[in-house]
Amino acid sequence: MHVPRSYAFGGWIFRVFARWMSKPGSDPLPELGDTPVVMVANHSSICDLFYAIAMLSDWGYPARCLVRYNYFKNPLAGAFLRSVDCIPAGGGGTDATSTALETLASGRPIAVMPEGRITPRDQRDPDGMGPFRPGYIDIARQANAQILPVALINSDDVWGSRAKLPRMHPFRRPKVTLGTGTPIHLGDRDDAAIEAEVRIQMASILTRA
Repeated sequence: MHVPRSYAFGGWIFRVFARWMSKPGSDPLPELGDTPVVMVANHSSICDLFYAIAMLSDWGYPARCLVRYNYFKNPLAGAFLRSVDCIPAGGGGTDATSTALETLASGRPIAVMPEGRITPRDQRDPDGMGPFRPGYIDIARQANAQILPVALINSDDVWGSRAKLPRMHPFRRPKVTLGTGTPIHLGDRDDAAIEAEVRIQMASILTRA
């Protein structure tokens, strides 16, 4: 899959950050065929997007990430988010669903963090995540897409939800891993069954921490 130059450059910047702050790694990307893909990830850290873009770029799999519209209001952050093809979601007169469907129809994947916010450790359910918003399932249905559960392990050891700056670990960098699950084909199952399978796979990945 072609990786746009600006996306590859953003991935390089974020890989430098990731290697400076941690010991990053990832599972291999599973075989996905030609079916459109909606990647679904947890959201536990301010730096989740950094690791996601770094590893997606490294895979040569430039998924467009849905990011809350408010982050685009900052001129510098907004310019950078647009340079790595992030999709504004949740306001500002934008239609994230339409853009996501157009992206999937073009053959490019999208990535969603359905918690919709960074979930602090003391607010997570026993499976390690907060409540999900169901919009990603609707997008997948409309696009006849498969869902790929993924999860970032230990990213909040680098930059916690309540920290103003990332934590430096000069002598003990934490290991941060992007784990992948098994592609889920929706079929005729209802939303509750699909979400349950997504969460079970992601929770299983997070138990590696």
